[in-house]
Amino acid sequence: MKKLINIFLLFIILFFFTGCIAVLEFQRKTPDKISDRTSKKSPKSAVHFSTSSYLQKSLEYEKNDDLQMALLYMKIAGTLNPDSRKIAKRITALKSTIDYKARRHFKKGVVFYKRNELKEACKQFLTALRYDPDHKGALDYLKNRLTPKEYINYKVKKGDTLKSISNKFYNDYKKDFLIAYFNNFKTNKKPAPGTTLKLPMLKSDFAQLLIVIRNELIKAKNLLEEKQYEEVLNIAGDILEYDHLNKDAADLKNAAYYQMGMQLSREEKYPEAINTFKKVDPKYKDVKEAIREVIDKDLMKAKIFLKEKRYEEVLAVAEKVLDYDKSNKSARDLINNTYCQKGRGLIIRKDYTEALKVLNKADPGHDCVEKAISYVKEVVKKEAEAHYLQGVKHFLNQELSSAIKEWEKTLALNPGHKKAKENIINARRLLEKLKKVE
Repeated sequence: MKKLINIFLLFIILFFFTGCIAVLEFQRKTPDKISDRTSKKSPKSAVHFSTSSYLQKSLEYEKNDDLQMALLYMKIAGTLNPDSRKIAKRITALKSTIDYKARRHFKKGVVFYKRNELKEACKQFLTALRYDPDHKGALDYLKNRLTPKEYINYKVKKGDTLKSISNKFYNDYKKDFLIAYFNNFKTNKKPAPGTTLKLPMLKSDFAQLLIVIRNELIKAKNLLEEKQYEEVLNIAGDILEYDHLNKDAADLKNAAYYQMGMQLSREEKYPEAINTFKKVDPKYKDVKEAIREVIDKDLMKAKIFLKEKRYEEVLAVAEKVLDYDKSNKSARDLINNTYCQKGRGLIIRKDYTEALKVLNKADPGHDCVEKAISYVKEVVKKEAEAHYLQGVKHFLNQELSSAIKEWEKTLALNPGHKKAKENIINARRLLEKLKKVE
């Protein structure tokens, strides 16, 4: 009984503080929850209560026109005494009365709605729902026709719950049912990060917030003119945290990043400029053209690095460009030319193994690279053969250790040289035999 009284008091408090919308979800769900809890009680616990006590409770609620509670207690009595025809008739009669009164108040609500007397319409629809919490017509009017027309769009963050969001925006975690209602959520369901929720703007809760947002937007616009870009981003970010679809805040954010990118470009800090431009909405102004101009300037700078043999810096620039534009031919050519030029330098120093490693990093079809690799392979083949012949000379002169060293050089240059492998094995056997003779 104490629980039922508390629920009823909470119902009144919700109606008083939050109006018809707030009560809607609460009154729709409460009878079902009570019914669920009651139905889960075991027969043993039910034995402590007689059928007559539930019948009495039902009659009391019926006298007070709380027909849902009356029906609930009558159903409990019916569960305890399933063979009672009298109880079955009372259940049918209560359902019929509930249906009649719900339809009557719904029709009154429609009349008030058509007269544009929305407050009275709301009361009638709520009364209809008090009798029948699942009345589709009343739910439709309350949810789709009498709801607030303005929303704040909130993007759910990791760790958010409906209660924490409600507490953040309404200073009342108990209004989580309101968020759930307008987003077709269950109050116990945790929204996934990244989900956009519509938060209805209740005048009493949002009036101050809207004033603050407007003032902050004006402040941010002034800061943008003063080139205080970081402060603009902070303000815009705070606003977008509350309303991530706020167009004015989004425009200010784009403008700040765009101007920062232009400033970095003028300072010839091209990679930083590109990264900054990437934070701008691609549809904003001529940001795509600005990025292309910065890329062209950055690639021109990389070409100068290439002439100065600053290979690592060339590669760093070109690879960053490709991170943004994978199909950029100029950046790809710079990378290939860098590997080709670096590889040629190693060829001149006769460091063929390292030269091949570098050249193989480039695109196989690149003309310069193909020619360089072909040349290296030819030179390596000749070098390998020279070392092989030198090893043969050492072997004939019975200089077995020297022969082995030359053939090992052959294999280092040409791992597939069969004769060098066989000769090394034979030479090592001979050395072992000579050691035993000694």
